[in-house]
Amino acid sequence: MDSDSIYQLFILLTFVISALIGWVAIPRIVIIAKIKRLFDEHNARKVHSGNVPRLGGLSFFPAALFSFAFMLGIWYSLGYKIAFGLQTELLTEFLFVLAGMQVLYFVGMADDLIGVGYRNKFMAQIFAAVCLVFAGVTVSDCQGLLGIHRLPFAWDAVLTIVSVVLIVNAFNLIDGVDGLCSGLGAIILTTLGAFFIWGGLYVYGMFAFGMVGVLIAFFQYNVLGTRLKVFMGDTGSLTLGYMIAFLGLKFVNLREAGVVDWELNSSLAILSGLLFVPIFDTCRVFFSRVSKGRSPFFPDKNHVHHKLLKLHRTHRQSTGILLLLEIGFILLNWGLSEGLGWGIMWVLPVDVALGIGINATLNKLIRCYGRELEEHEVIQRL
Repeated sequence: MDSDSIYQLFILLTFVISALIGWVAIPRIVIIAKIKRLFDEHNARKVHSGNVPRLGGLSFFPAALFSFAFMLGIWYSLGYKIAFGLQTELLTEFLFVLAGMQVLYFVGMADDLIGVGYRNKFMAQIFAAVCLVFAGVTVSDCQGLLGIHRLPFAWDAVLTIVSVVLIVNAFNLIDGVDGLCSGLGAIILTTLGAFFIWGGLYVYGMFAFGMVGVLIAFFQYNVLGTRLKVFMGDTGSLTLGYMIAFLGLKFVNLREAGVVDWELNSSLAILSGLLFVPIFDTCRVFFSRVSKGRSPFFPDKNHVHHKLLKLHRTHRQSTGILLLLEIGFILLNWGLSEGLGWGIMWVLPVDVALGIGINATLNKLIRCYGRELEEHEVIQRL
């Protein structure tokens, strides 16, 4: 086997180990949660009926970290090396990333078990974002968006913190129907992992697929589970959003940093397609709430998955529609950027126009054919 095939085998084994950990750990988490009565108990604000544990996300960080660290250890023990300059950069990045992810993991766990106010979660997200600034994984270059390219450090740091907090919140807030958050995460991380493999950055690919494995296992129990059904909870959505923020920012800036020579016209346009569905929905909902004089964290029934439920779609149907929409935006942005040579300044307005059009169409359909959701049909997140 050539070296590239061996490295790809390492990534495949990382994925398999993570998935196996998920398939073994998640049922046991459900059983323990039921014994200890750690339920997401049914009440007037929940979208489900019955008592369902919301601790499935407890498996995400440990499974991804163990599979990644174990296979990377084997990588080194067999004599496969990384260029020293990249090796030093990787160590710095992953130390800070793991610190930020661990903070979000414990804050999410506390919220799932006893509840944490959104202000405290917000501060934890800011701290985790600052960790990425310390790691040197920042926005860095806007690639011509609004005529802006390279940013001064201060503005770069601020924009990075805002971007990371927005991405983490987007995945936290879109976790409203079965399989949606984990499905989006699996699609995004698989795409990013494939790009890292293409660029020869196999360690980042291992990290991405280390999370994809446990997401696949969780998706099975979350969507298809009955007796062992489980929800992700904030523990999962916060750590998943943070990993996507890290790998997304790393993907955008690899060419600018001179690490790889991407044959890409606009990596930022491609990332926009990857993140558009959760980010647009979060921004739209926040703007709607603020325009009505409410807190942006005020719970309502205005998320895109709520709109699909109002149109008599089931959870699985709503998730399937939104995952297809996600794939559509990825392909659209790829075609506009790499096929037509458009930069982010032209691609993003197309995305936004389509997002507004889809939302307007859903609103019109709801007025004609929709129904009002009952209070128990809504997962409220603060």
